[in-house]
Amino acid sequence: MSVGKRAASGALWSVASSVGARVIGLIGTLYMTRLLDPDVVGEVAAAMVLAQTANWLSNWGFNQYMIVRGPESPAATYHAAMTNWSFAVIGLTIAAFLGPTFEPVFDAPHLSGYLPGLVLSVFIRRFGAVPDKILAREMRFRELAIANGAGELMFTVTALTLAAATSLGGDAIVIGNIVQSTVTTGLILRYTRFGWLTRSPWQWSRFTEIMRFGIPAGVSQVFNFASRYWDNLLFTRFFGTGVAGMYNMAYNLADIPAVQFGEQMSGVLLPAMSSLDPDQRKAAVVRSTGLMALAVFPMAVGLGAVADSLIALLLSPKWQGVAPLLTVLSVLSVVRPMAWGVSSYLASYGRNRTLMILEAAKVVLLFGCIIGFQHLGPTWAAGSVGIAFGVQSLITIGVVIKLDGIPAGPMIGAFVRPLLACAVMAAAVLGARHGLQAVGVTHPAALVPIEIAVGAAAYVPAAFLFARPIARDFLAQLKRALKRGG
Repeated sequence: MSVGKRAASGALWSVASSVGARVIGLIGTLYMTRLLDPDVVGEVAAAMVLAQTANWLSNWGFNQYMIVRGPESPAATYHAAMTNWSFAVIGLTIAAFLGPTFEPVFDAPHLSGYLPGLVLSVFIRRFGAVPDKILAREMRFRELAIANGAGELMFTVTALTLAAATSLGGDAIVIGNIVQSTVTTGLILRYTRFGWLTRSPWQWSRFTEIMRFGIPAGVSQVFNFASRYWDNLLFTRFFGTGVAGMYNMAYNLADIPAVQFGEQMSGVLLPAMSSLDPDQRKAAVVRSTGLMALAVFPMAVGLGAVADSLIALLLSPKWQGVAPLLTVLSVLSVVRPMAWGVSSYLASYGRNRTLMILEAAKVVLLFGCIIGFQHLGPTWAAGSVGIAFGVQSLITIGVVIKLDGIPAGPMIGAFVRPLLACAVMAAAVLGARHGLQAVGVTHPAALVPIEIAVGAAAYVPAAFLFARPIARDFLAQLKRALKRGG
């Protein structure tokens, strides 16, 4: 099977498995809002961000090294694994004891109780990160998708059961994370065993090579993580744990299109692009950007368009503050995936310093926007997050257009054309809502399905009107992947 076909099949498996588990997870998360207050969710979210921060601060591009350089020799894989695990033990052990230091910073009195368990869950997942990348490197996306999907499912079942049947509160989420990491890592190790870990004599020259390759990538990863999660800490600091809990809920909902579809596709791109020659990579980045935009943009724009009705239907009164935050944050799933194909393209060449600079720019933009808009309230601050991501995505695309000669017209058209179709869809949804309310249909249980149906009916013809080549390519790839999957 060709690299392109394996990549398409891998993307289908990743998306299908992730969506199936995420649907169940989403149902559980929404029900969790009826069991836990926003303050509790906000504290647990802050603790998780701190645990993950320690994870990324101790992970210096080892995952990329496994994919890009690991195939060169068993010694490269062995040294990367040992280095990865050693850094994890040191960094995460320190983090487990830092709760009392951060409790007064975020006014989160229970943070130190949540942090050790969340650090443990991160460590278990970190132990499985090396074989995880073995599966990705070998393009065994089916096994990888099953492992991640099963972990997500077990998190939902465990956390929801404990929250409903016990008085554990936020600890139910902590235990759910531990179970999720254990299940996912256990399945990954079952698929790979340890045949890939061939003991080799320790070579400090190899360690130096790993660090030289990995430090720029690691710094880039830290900046990327900061841009995705440290905004939670800023919201906790500026607006308190209650608003932070609602912001975290809105962000997670808004992020579903990007994470469950766009990020799964992006995860397939780096191994696939690493196997292509330079000319093929340029064509692949334009094509992948268009396909990702066509699939992800309508879900993101549609989610923002139906946010008011959806939140009124799904969440309890104490969580209704999520609606305006979700409306403005839905732009994240539009602007973030725009640059993911480009980032995979740059990573396939090992241009880690470029990625590091771009991620640093994103963090500066993000923090600057939140700090600059926070005095206007949480909704404006949340909207500024989308502005920061959008500007950074455009800068990233501009870099490869200028430096690598990727044609500007096709690249820009790859995401502008689907956006035009989404504008038609959003107008149709908002028009339908106002029309229904004008005739007395106001209950969210009636509004939500009609708004979704109107949006879907408007987007399909609009996509073929404004983005016909991309739509045809998407359908052709989907049909081929479904035939192979069957």
